[in-house]
Amino acid sequence: MKIKQLLLLVLLAGNAAIAQSIAVNTNDPATGTRVIMTKNHRGNTLEVEDTVAKSGLAFFSAGYQSGTAKGKKVETYFIDLDMFHNNNKLGCINQSANNVTILLKDGSKIECFQISDTDCNPESFKAAFALGPKGSSMEQMEANFKKLLTTEISKITVKTTEGSLEYKIKPKSSEYIKSHFALVEKTLSGSTK
Repeated sequence: MKIKQLLLLVLLAGNAAIAQSIAVNTNDPATGTRVIMTKNHRGNTLEVEDTVAKSGLAFFSAGYQSGTAKGKKVETYFIDLDMFHNNNKLGCINQSANNVTILLKDGSKIECFQISDTDCNPESFKAAFALGPKGSSMEQMEANFKKLLTTEISKITVKTTEGSLEYKIKPKSSEYIKSHFALVEKTLSGSTK
């Protein structure tokens, strides 16, 4: 009996290490607007250990937003990256550009376009990227989102106006990243708040 209790404790501790929480969860039935976004760090504050990259500082979160445009529901599945680069020669990351490529462990790629404002900070970039190239359908973004629930990310490349940033994902961050997508899915389905 003690061995079973010990195994259960080890499993729970492992899940706590990759546990994820929601940073934003708003729902306005009057306007049809919904926003869900996970926190990009494990504890109460952002720490260097929270980076998902083998080298460099890249902090990851996932999200979903919906609203209405011209009477039709519009849904966007996205990732949000905080990237500290301290390189004033990188230029900018531009809104509406197809400037992120996610390479998956199965060899496939997901092209993403920037949905947040242009950022030209010489020390860091913070931006959100829809899970599909510019002009992609909601169904394509949702399919990419569902793929990221089960497929590990091996590398994220961010194109800038003057170069690029490449973040190889730490092996121990793979499950942590997938937990972001799982939490967004659970929140959407109403099984968590």
